[in-house]
Amino acid sequence: MMEQIELFWKAAAVIFGAGAFWQELRAIRKDIARLEEKQDKYNHLQERVAKLETKWEKEL
Repeated sequence: MMEQIELFWKAAAVIFGAGAFWQELRAIRKDIARLEEKQDKYNHLQERVAKLETKWEKEL
């Protein structure tokens, strides 16, 4: 009986640990997606600025 209880708690600890690990991975993926979106916006801004600079140079 005692072995079954001990086995149950070990299994519960492993399951809890796996769940915590999974949640951390989800949070990391969410952070990466947010950072990729910010980087895309920044890159797009740089492209627009470069086009405007080229246009202004031609006008001068």
